[in-house]
Amino acid sequence: MKTKFVSIALTVCVLAGLGFSGCSAGNQSSPAPSSSTNTSSSGTVNLVVQDTPPTGITVLSFQVEIASATLQPGSVSIIKRPVTVDLEQLVTDTGFLASQVVDSGTYTSLTVTYDNPQVTLMNSSSAPLVTPAGTCAVGQVCTFTPRLNNASVTISSGVFPITVAAGSTTGLNLDLSIPDLLQSDLSLTFASGQSVNLSLLSAVASLTDQQSEIDAVLGTVQSVSGQQLTIQTALGNSLVIDLNSTTSYNYPAAVCSSSSSSCLGNGQIVDLNLGLQGDGSLVAQSVTYADASGGAAARGTILATPTGGSTSFQILLHQVIPGSTSAAIGSVMTIAPASGALFAVPFTGYPAVNGGSFVGAGDLVVGQEVLLQLAAGSSATNYASSRVYLEPSQTVGVVQSVNAGADSFVLNGLTGLWTHSQPIVNQFDCQAGSQTQYENLSSASLAALSLGSSVGVKGLIFNTGTPTMSTVIVRGRPN
Repeated sequence: MKTKFVSIALTVCVLAGLGFSGCSAGNQSSPAPSSSTNTSSSGTVNLVVQDTPPTGITVLSFQVEIASATLQPGSVSIIKRPVTVDLEQLVTDTGFLASQVVDSGTYTSLTVTYDNPQVTLMNSSSAPLVTPAGTCAVGQVCTFTPRLNNASVTISSGVFPITVAAGSTTGLNLDLSIPDLLQSDLSLTFASGQSVNLSLLSAVASLTDQQSEIDAVLGTVQSVSGQQLTIQTALGNSLVIDLNSTTSYNYPAAVCSSSSSSCLGNGQIVDLNLGLQGDGSLVAQSVTYADASGGAAARGTILATPTGGSTSFQILLHQVIPGSTSAAIGSVMTIAPASGALFAVPFTGYPAVNGGSFVGAGDLVVGQEVLLQLAAGSSATNYASSRVYLEPSQTVGVVQSVNAGADSFVLNGLTGLWTHSQPIVNQFDCQAGSQTQYENLSSASLAALSLGSSVGVKGLIFNTGTPTMSTVIVRGRPN
């Protein structure tokens, strides 16, 4: 029987409709097809997932386990084992699920099963909110386990039927809409055509071309063999990743100065940006050092900046490699930078921001996404850190004005993360440039932005009085 190679990437993107913001990537992979795969009679299917956020409450973390994904006819499983994802970080990003060889043929439906949801939100409404875990006061950050009204959904319309031809690749994008998933009683309902939709990814000319980008993957190195790396992600998933001559390495000089794969070692905690190829393989675009073997590191969103002469700040953790600490996903932690702590931006290729710097605690601003090394602190919710890296943030808002001459625009209509912060942030400037990608718009340029239009944006946020984003992605959204 002929076979087709199926790789499943989960891209989850959150839209703001109920006041929720952002979404986050969880990743799992089985190895890409080996050289023994009969490519003359096989094809590739990539599956990604996106989502959309709501109003009145601000979703800070939305974890759910993708327990299975099955194509019909034939009950063909395309996920080898359950994969946990956090939707909050995928306003503009993509998360990878798995790769699998399946029988060739025409498929008429996809059934996806979900389990173990966990939601962390900020009550940005004007009244207390009753959650399954109790009452959530105005302005409070609360975590709860929502009830699942249904555990699975079957998609049989839209892109179906799908025929996977020999030597081809087919990309599927699974879109989960948080405002439609989350009901008024804070339970979850998965429904085809409403909270769950499926679309096709752009076709690629070759199986070795990149079909999607998978960013912000925090993991522990399990093994390094030549130009291949195996990691276990912070969400417990396994990834096999290829390295090549274009992979960049961001390591402190005191740790490794070679800027090559020789810097990698078993047990290291690393943060990766990846490219998903047409054949389902993953290629590392960048590798950023987070901590040594046995250490601890986390990624999260700044909730409160230093006050009263202190350098300590509050952060909500999205991804955690805990080491010997008790830090956990969904926790709100107080971080005290160690004396001489390194504050840095490990990335290049972002539009320049006048006055933008990230060299100390004074450069922190609510809403920034950061990657932290974690060290022992004064309590289970207080930790020290010797390294704080500025990472791209994602959010949604409304275009208030556009300055074509400065290649910039102003975004307001922000979520509660900013409008309930101290100090309050009602808008921020978005600096664009040649590195900015424009998606789902009438043209790939700043000229496509119209006043009052809703967009999702991604970039580095700098504290320049009014926060300024060095914007790398602008994605059009339904108003």
